[in-house]
Amino acid sequence: MKYIVVFILLSVFTSHLSSAQDARFSQFYANPIYLNPSLAGITGDNRMVLVHRQQGNSLNGFTTSAFSMDGRLGESSGYGFQLVKDAQLNNVVNTIEFAGVAAHRIAISEDAQLGLGLRVGYFQRILDFGKLTFEDQLDQRYGITGTTDEQFERTTVSAADISLGMIYTAKHFYAGASLNHINQPQQNFDEEESSFLPIRYTIHAGGFIRNNNFRKSDFVLSPNLIYQRQGEFSYLHVGAYFGSELWTLGAWYRVNNNVVAMLGFNLNKFRFGYSYDLPVGNDNTGLQNAHEITAAYSFRFSKKNKVKNRYNGKCPMFQRRLF
Repeated sequence: MKYIVVFILLSVFTSHLSSAQDARFSQFYANPIYLNPSLAGITGDNRMVLVHRQQGNSLNGFTTSAFSMDGRLGESSGYGFQLVKDAQLNNVVNTIEFAGVAAHRIAISEDAQLGLGLRVGYFQRILDFGKLTFEDQLDQRYGITGTTDEQFERTTVSAADISLGMIYTAKHFYAGASLNHINQPQQNFDEEESSFLPIRYTIHAGGFIRNNNFRKSDFVLSPNLIYQRQGEFSYLHVGAYFGSELWTLGAWYRVNNNVVAMLGFNLNKFRFGYSYDLPVGNDNTGLQNAHEITAAYSFRFSKKNKVKNRYNGKCPMFQRRLF
């Protein structure tokens, strides 16, 4: 059984290196500048967001954590920065990225805006070679023993990363698109091979349906659609949020992949969310199971800066409800 486990780990590791893709999050709008850099500063307040995702099992777990802060600059621009740490196969491969974000929005009507965003980052990818076991280390009598003759030319890769985004928001509708890794940075450990990080294409859209007469409370239903493609991988997410100013329920279907259930609470300036990914079909590997926790805090600086950065236009429901 030990040999089987080792070979499975090596198989998954090799496959993942040859077809690398970004870490995925299920609470898309709770991690906005990762989804689309044009969302930086869209709420009007300053905002700190912490996200932690645990996917897979004890053999081949994937853990991703992200911290970001963004806010408004003046009346029509936004800033942001983000730190992301992604650990693959229980820390065999670790990626750390720091990125800065700038966004600008143009009012095209009383209730509608068009925004553009730029995300520039720098990442480092590290291979912990000592956690791998190769075939030449296996002994029929003593199990795993000795050292391996396998070698990688390097165990650390660093590169710059550039992404662009666009967003359209109206009172009851929103749509956006983003291109991540448009410079396609190299991320291979073998210098004799060329492996680029593929562009991640994202298109997302949604709307709001209000009901002010349900038990005298203001409830909102928000249907959403998100499509993402990166290299040979593509995902279509169809879902909806339902809730009030205090709580939110969400359900997503990642076509032929997962069902995602989400629960969120809004407590004054704090927002908390929890989601669980449940695989569909015949996937018994445990790789698609995932827990995700998010926490956000909105605030404003001193009164002097508050006046300087005040947003004078109407705040679309998109900005108030999903962030």
